[in-house]
Amino acid sequence: MIIGRRALRAVRWLLIGLLLSAGCWSAACPSAADGVGPSGLALEVTVNTRPGLDALRPGIRTGAVVVKSYRLVNHSSADLYGIKVRDPGLPGAVIRCPGGRDSVRMLTGLRSARCTATARARPGTRIGEVTAAGRQPYLRATVRARARSGYAGVGAALTLTQTARVTGRQRAQVRYVVVNSGNRPAHAVRISDAALAPARIICADGRPVVPHLAAGERGVCTAAVRRAPGTYVGRGRAEGSDLLRT
Repeated sequence: MIIGRRALRAVRWLLIGLLLSAGCWSAACPSAADGVGPSGLALEVTVNTRPGLDALRPGIRTGAVVVKSYRLVNHSSADLYGIKVRDPGLPGAVIRCPGGRDSVRMLTGLRSARCTATARARPGTRIGEVTAAGRQPYLRATVRARARSGYAGVGAALTLTQTARVTGRQRAQVRYVVVNSGNRPAHAVRISDAALAPARIICADGRPVVPHLAAGERGVCTAAVRRAPGTYVGRGRAEGSDLLRT
């Protein structure tokens, strides 16, 4: 078969057109320029609605509920798949994403999704780097995002022990030792005992309260009771305030 110059030229342009159409040149197809890479996925973390590390001051009361929110933003036009969030600052907590799953199954291009986790505040400073990672199958790429977040678990924590010794006939002295095992001072700590109901409980300087108990410190209070022969069990109770507003 003989092909003229015009026909050869037409065939050549036809081949070029086929090659171009075999590639992806439309805006609907993802490319590296669409943002897939270090900046393709963004992660924003809040702790009890406070962004980043803002929950360090004044902190969250120890034992209170901590709710972390992880907002994932897909800045590319390419869909991302299987995005998992990991947070070492909230050990043991289950991170839930849309649909109750532990990951975002698919995050459409230029859209966002939110995952959450709930736990109880632990004492001390809890800071960690949250990571999120997903897949972009078309480019065979893994996208990642990181964000630091945390909180400070704060508050006074009182523990009380009591002992008793017989001091005479139908008389005994009860000794109450209160310890602040928290990380903030306790103020105006008062001891009571509904079971023994002593007339007075005397603490430092003869006062009925411990005015100030720093973190790690202890205070001692005593009471004299009169009872007929028998067995008695005290139910001491220590109450105070750390004056914190969290």
